[in-house]
Amino acid sequence: MQATGLIAVWLHVPPHREEEFHAWYELEHIPQVVGLDGFVSGRRYDGGQAFPKFLALYETRDESVEDSPGFQHVVTHPTPWSGRIWTFFGKDRIRQNLVRLTSAAHGDRADPGAVLLRAFRAPRPLAEADGREQGRASADIPGCTQYRLFHQVRDPGHYLEIFDFATPEQAAESALAGFFDQPARRRFDDGALDVVRHVYTATGTPLVKGGTVRGAGSPG
Repeated sequence: MQATGLIAVWLHVPPHREEEFHAWYELEHIPQVVGLDGFVSGRRYDGGQAFPKFLALYETRDESVEDSPGFQHVVTHPTPWSGRIWTFFGKDRIRQNLVRLTSAAHGDRADPGAVLLRAFRAPRPLAEADGREQGRASADIPGCTQYRLFHQVRDPGHYLEIFDFATPEQAAESALAGFFDQPARRRFDDGALDVVRHVYTATGTPLVKGGTVRGAGSPG
């Protein structure tokens, strides 16, 4: 299934709740959500010192999947375990429904060991051509296996860039300094507001519908 939509969810739970939180994601929540019609994959990430700390990225058929009856049922009718876990993070949750403007893959498309996310509000509407330019340029970043540019469905002026990397070390700020200092990149970034940029390390077991479950199976 071609995935042009993305649901991104940021969550934060107290450290003493993390063990059960990971178990819930691994054993119940990721399989439940990815099993719904329109979902393609689910992958989880740990942001270290970021707040919220945990990130889940769900690839979807398109941006309409968030409003589908199946997903809305999960949201409005939590299982007993989900209801318990939701009390752990309370209001410390952000969910964004996004639509892809462009995607560029470079070499091996194995599950990323880390992703760099850059969220921002652009001073002008961005087009597919803007994303293609950045996608081509990202091919020169060592270890970068894919670049994607999305905009929020409910707030189209907000954008999200995702750079996939094979390992967390390749996503380090020192390795990316040269890319973000290029003139073409500075022009792309010029005037951007509310910029948030952070590296997230892959954790847990990625689940891809119609494929194999890959990863070590550890909740991280």
